[in-house]
Amino acid sequence: MTRVPGIAALVILAMAYTGVGAEEVDTRREDQLKAAYLFNFIKFVEWPTGAPERTLTVCFAGGEGVHNAFSTGIENKKAGQRALAVRRLQPKENPGGCNVVYLDAQLVSTDAYSLPADASAPMLTVSDASQFARHGGMIELFTDSNRLRFNVNVDTVQKAGLRISSSLLQLAAAVEKGGGK
Repeated sequence: MTRVPGIAALVILAMAYTGVGAEEVDTRREDQLKAAYLFNFIKFVEWPTGAPERTLTVCFAGGEGVHNAFSTGIENKKAGQRALAVRRLQPKENPGGCNVVYLDAQLVSTDAYSLPADASAPMLTVSDASQFARHGGMIELFTDSNRLRFNVNVDTVQKAGLRISSSLLQLAAAVEKGGGK
């Protein structure tokens, strides 16, 4: 008798005992991946002169799971020489002071949160909302064949005075030009 069925049974039993279903485990895993992508996006962005030299503030509009995954061990994470700070945005709150804004897809379709009105502000915007990059967002996360992928709107990025590494752009599923508010 192999040990694999025994291990699988233990995992299923543990999930049933803790009340964590497979769907919740998948959601948690996806949130962790989105947080890891977000962290890497930040590392591959060149910030303009005038951006904070010591700390970049990453703000979250919704996306509690991504926020929690990103915040874990934040005191040990750096983007180049800059430390990272995390802040939650309240509905209708101005994202002033944020260097990065993550907008949850469920909130993008409502008026509770929106992109900054000043498209030239040096603020990286990321969301898992469909068509985000085509409608003025900078980086759009999406799932394709059980893989997390992303699109980049380079025009919006450039208008904000940011530069994204060509290495990151090569990994994008699509690099959009144009679009916007």
